[in-house]
Amino acid sequence: MKKFKRKSADFSIKFHIFSTMMVLTIMMLVLIWGLQGMFLNSVFKIAKESDLKRASNLITDNFNSGNVTPLISQVSIEYDICAKVINLDTGSDFYDKHFLNDCILHKISNYDFLIQSWYDEAIANDGEYTVVLPREKFRDFNYNVDNYEGDVPNNEESENCVISVRIIEGEDGQEYMLILNASIEPMHSTTRAIRIILLFVSLIFCVISIIISYALSRVLSKPIEKITSSAKEFGAGDYKVRFEENGPNEIIQLAKALNKAAISLDNSDKLQKELIANISHDLRTPLTMISGYSEFMRDFPEEVTSENMQVIIDETARLNSLVNDLLDVSKLQSGEQIVKMEKISLTKIILDTVNRYSKLNSHNDYKIIFDYKEEVFVLADETRMLQVIYNLVNNAINYTGADKTVTIRQDMLDDTVRISVIDTGEGISEEHLPLVWDRYYKVDKVHKRAILGTGLGLSIVKSILLLHHSRFGVSSELGKGSTFWFELKKL
Repeated sequence: MKKFKRKSADFSIKFHIFSTMMVLTIMMLVLIWGLQGMFLNSVFKIAKESDLKRASNLITDNFNSGNVTPLISQVSIEYDICAKVINLDTGSDFYDKHFLNDCILHKISNYDFLIQSWYDEAIANDGEYTVVLPREKFRDFNYNVDNYEGDVPNNEESENCVISVRIIEGEDGQEYMLILNASIEPMHSTTRAIRIILLFVSLIFCVISIIISYALSRVLSKPIEKITSSAKEFGAGDYKVRFEENGPNEIIQLAKALNKAAISLDNSDKLQKELIANISHDLRTPLTMISGYSEFMRDFPEEVTSENMQVIIDETARLNSLVNDLLDVSKLQSGEQIVKMEKISLTKIILDTVNRYSKLNSHNDYKIIFDYKEEVFVLADETRMLQVIYNLVNNAINYTGADKTVTIRQDMLDDTVRISVIDTGEGISEEHLPLVWDRYYKVDKVHKRAILGTGLGLSIVKSILLLHHSRFGVSSELGKGSTFWFELKKL
């Protein structure tokens, strides 16, 4: 059993589609032939009863319009029925021509009681009466007149003759009885012809179904097979592979989603390689400085000065900052970092950050301006918000213009406060704006000022602000600078 299941799983989608269509075709043919066998007689009966009613209406409506005899003959031939019209006042036949073989009306003179019973039924039913009878009883002349009701078998298979009776009042004031008889038993030749036609239709249906099934299976399976082939390359690490977007809409949507994933992974792969190259550069520089100064002081002990030691300490701090940034990004984006929400002064955090840059301002002529009107309190994690401000200011200093000016603005917006960090650098093109928050993205792909961070700052900012459910964004104009902003609810 397990072996069979394993093999069935190897069947292609083409085989499944084709086999499903074939099963559906067989079921349709079985249904058609089954319905033909069960309902052919019933359908024929309904059709003949309907024809008999139309013929009766046509003769009745035109009975007093002149010479009705030709009309009765025409209707009898057209509808394949026998007609008999009896003048009830004289008891004579007004019309008695037969066009149907083995007709009950041929033998009606032997059963005068039937005419009386039909008349009585018609009078009781507003002048109309229809009854289905077995022709065999009349053919064998063995109807029991004394037990008419009990002798007529109640069996649909024996009911093969329908009688329609209509009482008509002539224009001469006399009363006439129109009797029409039709066979509701399909003739053998008719049944045989229907079945031969049905057989040919079934064969043609099978051939067309096979062709359509094969074509449909190819049309549906071909794009899936191509996607599967491309997916294998994609799974092997080839992110440049692209999936063909053709076929049914669902397959096109699948191909588009896979192409989007491939492009995203390809870009991430490129950016990750660039980040590794940048981080390698960042690591190599301080390590080279530490190694060089350490060897220098080892070889020349008399040169062990506080200035040389400070260089080693500064470069060690730089290495530590790089490692911490990498750990922060990893923890924040993996969801391991939990924020501690408390009431804090956002204004004070910004002031403390600006004060930390006072030494940088004095040595490198950077000017950091904080524009605010009042102290604002928010609900946030103090340590993480300090990281946000620090990284945004770092980024602004890294890309600010020749005036070396960075402006921090605190604006009040109804129940929120917006913090904007503005630089005067070269700006960012519109197509690059959505990418600046990416983990591996750098606008210029190189470090502008090596002393100012690792290039992971904006990714850290994004992750922290998402944890605070904060709105944030960036606007920029080429040649005029960029503005990074975020909003928090005021307390």
